Amino acid sequence: MISPAAESGILSFHPSLFKIIVERFLWNLLLIIFGWTILPLPYLYWKFLQIRSTNYILTTQRLITKTGVFWKEVNFIELYRVLDIKVERGLLYQFLDLGRTCLGKKPLLLGDIRIFSSDYSHSKLFLFTIPNALGVAEKIRKAFNDDKDTKRVMRRD
Repeated sequence: MISPAAESGILSFHPSLFKIIVERFLWNLLLIIFGWTILPLPYLYWKFLQIRSTNYILTTQRLITKTGVFWKEVNFIELYRVLDIKVERGLLYQFLDLGRTCLGKKPLLLGDIRIFSSDYSHSKLFLFTIPNALGVAEKIRKAFNDDKDTKRVMRRD
């Protein structure tokens, strides 16, 4: 009998605070342009709280998502169930990196990670505004391939 290997953490990460700017960018811009400078502040603070209370933990066996400010929700996806990963870097993310590079700062390499799995409750998981999205996606890909090899899961193409 094979004893299950102890689960250990690989990576813990949060969405970027730039999600406040990127998400509903035009809406926030319109509110500011029309002089409603007080109205966006509670909305932006609420978004800040939502982002700071979102946490993703990648272990050797699972991807754990923790969300919620007042009502906490914790979801688990077994890595051997992951089928595919997609990274999207929109035009706004790329302009943000270009601006940071022009200012002499390190680019954030923001992107959205989409994970497709055979999990019943979360067949599609979206991780929005992740810094170094390509690097994080590669760590997730390596972790789910290692977990599939460890558990001897057959792959179908």
